[in-house]
Amino acid sequence: MVYEIVYFNAPGRAEILKLIAETGSVPYVFKGINKEEWPQHKPNAKYGQVPFLKVNDNFTLYQTIAIARFLAQEGGLYPTTDKIQAAESEEYVACVEELLSKLIKVFYAPEDKKEEEKKIFTEGPLKSMFGVLDKVLERNGYLIENGKLTWAELVLFDLSQTIVGMGIDISPFTNFNKLFENVKSNEKAKAYLESDRNLKKK
Repeated sequence: MVYEIVYFNAPGRAEILKLIAETGSVPYVFKGINKEEWPQHKPNAKYGQVPFLKVNDNFTLYQTIAIARFLAQEGGLYPTTDKIQAAESEEYVACVEELLSKLIKVFYAPEDKKEEEKKIFTEGPLKSMFGVLDKVLERNGYLIENGKLTWAELVLFDLSQTIVGMGIDISPFTNFNKLFENVKSNEKAKAYLESDRNLKKK
C-alpha cells in the first residue's frame, strides 16, 4: 500500500513524516499544495489543516504526531515489544512538541522583536529541555536505551535542524552531534536528507 502525505509545497511539518517514512521504507507519495490552492482544499480537511495522510479510500489520518506514530509503526521505528521503551519514546516526542510550540513564537515574531524572542527561547525553554536531552544523548547518541534508531530520534533531529535553520545556536549541547551522526549513518535517512525530496535542503 502506498500512502499519500499531503502538505504545503514548502518546508514544514511534512518533512518529519517523509523522513520517518523513508527511513522505515514505508511507500508513500507526497502531494504538495501551493498556498494559492489551499482555500479550495481547506473545506475538505477535517480540521482545516495540513498535513494529513491518505491511508486508503476510506480513511485519512490527521495531526502530525498521530501520522508520525502511524508511519513509525509501519516502518518498524516504534518500539512495539517493550511498553517502557514505547512510553519513553512518547515522552521524548512530547518534549519535542512542547519545545516546538515555544519556538513558533520566535518564528512569528515581528522582525524588530525576533532577536529578543530568540534570546528568551534560547535562555529559557531551549536551555532547559535540550540540557536534559543532551544528558540522555551522552550515553550513545540515542534516546532509547536499545541503541536503535526510533521515531523519537528522528523527531528530535528534525526539530534540531529547524532550530539551526532559524539561526539559533545549539553548539553548547555537544552530545547532539552523536544524534546527528546516528541519523546520518542510516543509509535511508541519509539518502532522504540529501535528496531534493527534503524541502529543508533547498
